[in-house]
Amino acid sequence: MKVVFKPGNTYEDVNCFDFREYERGIVLKNEDGYNMGYVPHEILSHIEPHPEEQVLFEGDNAETNT
Repeated sequence: MKVVFKPGNTYEDVNCFDFREYERGIVLKNEDGYNMGYVPHEILSHIEPHPEEQVLFEGDNAETNT
């Protein structure tokens, strides 16, 4: 997944395998479960799944919503 945050004037992103949310921010994890970094909630913009990580739920498919 891609974690997008804004520490200053520009947006930055970090690719990670997983994350854990805590009271003041999120800790990014790699595939082995090791910490890659920390992003406070104040600068966190959003988290995007990569195309192969997306999960479709009932009603998400545009063809079935007609």
